[in-house]
Amino acid sequence: MSEDELKLTKFLKLAGDENKFKIISALKNGEKCVCIIYKELSLDQTLVSHHLSALKKAGLIKGRKSGRWVYYSANKEYFAEIENLFNKQLGCKNFKNEKIAENECTEDIEFK
Repeated sequence: MSEDELKLTKFLKLAGDENKFKIISALKNGEKCVCIIYKELSLDQTLVSHHLSALKKAGLIKGRKSGRWVYYSANKEYFAEIENLFNKQLGCKNFKNEKIAENECTEDIEFK
């Protein structure tokens, strides 16, 4: 797998988790602290903190400390890169619309 493919699969794995996806979505419109996120999403605070830690470690979000609070926001540069990688790897223009007959199988396969 190429480096780009690895980065995409890592992103899809993280964003594929329902709670992580909810957290990322909650941060689309600007930074928020843990207390706001867990209340908005009706999730346990320790669960939200756990997911925030994983998302930050992977680079999907950023944290800014202000006094005793940490404010989290989406890492826009990361998402711009993922968008470019996604379009490069899986964008519609990358798929050929070939007829099956042009790629006909030549092996005899026994179906059970």
